[in-house]
Amino acid sequence: MQLTGRSKWAADRGPEGYAGREPIELLCELWFRPQQFMSGAFIDIENRPFKKAVGLPEEPRFFTPMQVVNAPGINGVLQGFMQRRKTDSKAQPKGNEKIALELSGALDRVSTFAGGAQLPIVPPVSGHVYLNAGPAGGDPGTEDVQQALAAVRAAFVSGQAMEGPVASLVDAVHRAGVVGAKDMRSVNLETFYNRHRPWRMSAYAYGLSIVVFGLSRLVLRKPLLMLAITLGVIGAGEQVLGTALRTMILQRAPVSNTYEALLWMGLVAVAIGLIAQLLNRKAWYLFAGVCAAFASVLFAGLVPLESQTNALPAVLRSNYWLIVHVLTITASYGVLLVASVLGHAYLFKHIILGKTADAGEGGPWASHPLIVQTYRTIQVGLFLLTAGTILGGVWAADSWGRFWGWDPKETWALISIVIYFAILHARHIRWLRDFGMAMWAVLGFIAIVWTFYGVNYVMATGLHSYGFGSGGEVWVGLWAIAEIAFLVAARLRFVQLRKAGRLPDERSMKLRATTKPARA
Repeated sequence: MQLTGRSKWAADRGPEGYAGREPIELLCELWFRPQQFMSGAFIDIENRPFKKAVGLPEEPRFFTPMQVVNAPGINGVLQGFMQRRKTDSKAQPKGNEKIALELSGALDRVSTFAGGAQLPIVPPVSGHVYLNAGPAGGDPGTEDVQQALAAVRAAFVSGQAMEGPVASLVDAVHRAGVVGAKDMRSVNLETFYNRHRPWRMSAYAYGLSIVVFGLSRLVLRKPLLMLAITLGVIGAGEQVLGTALRTMILQRAPVSNTYEALLWMGLVAVAIGLIAQLLNRKAWYLFAGVCAAFASVLFAGLVPLESQTNALPAVLRSNYWLIVHVLTITASYGVLLVASVLGHAYLFKHIILGKTADAGEGGPWASHPLIVQTYRTIQVGLFLLTAGTILGGVWAADSWGRFWGWDPKETWALISIVIYFAILHARHIRWLRDFGMAMWAVLGFIAIVWTFYGVNYVMATGLHSYGFGSGGEVWVGLWAIAEIAFLVAARLRFVQLRKAGRLPDERSMKLRATTKPARA
């Protein structure tokens, strides 16, 4: 992932010599014949403006290590960042600096293998520190493993059968050290986690649930609806399994990075959808929860591999505060995502498609059930968002010595709270009717995305540096453009329906709502 951009490439798309091959083959190439591998073009650089800025050709996507080393502008970008760091120790890399640092890390990884890498693959006789071994050296006590690795290298380089040398290597590793019961349990859990891939299974189940639910609107309503619910529950079960496995393997709450936070948001979304659906079986809560969970799993898959498995930052090592603050704040994002999906459902079904006949069960001035569900969901989400932000202030006082400091993350959390309080207030005093409520449920979540993603990945400033990252700007930008286009289309369609008399004028609705009915 760090070198080529993906864990595996299709034969006709990736770097020459590696495309279509398994990741373990790349490791063997790097480990057993690094000098030959160094001449291959496999380092992924997709950003064209960056390539132009540092003097690399714009057309190719993959470059050799020597091409990257000799690029005239990369060192300049890195030196510029180091100068900023000298004047501001808290400065974070931005734009081209992020890419240059990632390339520097990739080159370091390649140079490590070129110099004869030794990997920690031998279990310790005592303690928890694994011993390093390589085909040409290693720690004391790993001599048999070194010889077995040399045999594996010889077989790989000559193209001979690998089964025998690899079996000998496994035996040598087992003789050199013993994995403790606790470590073996974690290894077995992680092996099952990697093979079962619960997030992929949940994505399949959620996606099928959404498709089947759409088909139920057309044919076989009850059978397909039951199938859609079953698939949604299966997806939720897989997500619970994945979350539980990560918690047991890592021995901490699974919300220490963007990847885990996205998955937790989806789990909360589908959970709140399921609970609310049980209370109101005619509602759309479960459908909205499944859609929100599906989106969270898809976007989590876009997070780089190293960001999915990074070490826990020091500031997050207080499990109590991690659970109380981070779980609460990310849970609020999941609930508000459900509200956004409900807003989308109303706008698409009753505005874009113009299905206004069932606009309200209680008469033309009554709120549509979808809008009531959106309003209730925002209430729950805003409560969690406010509570999580306050608890974050308590954590900040404990960790940094101050409750509030107008850090970008804190500021945008407050902005999001104000936006949602304004939405609920405007609805309460009838400034917002059904269409306005649905639109603002969608717009409000854009503020949440900026608070969660924009501050960490675009602004990348402030004390919350443990959450910073890079990548995904294109996908998030496309999502934002799609949302704006959808809202513009909904607004134009709303005006058209109102002029055609298929929707009442909301201005008169406000007047009617504030006028007491005359007595008979």
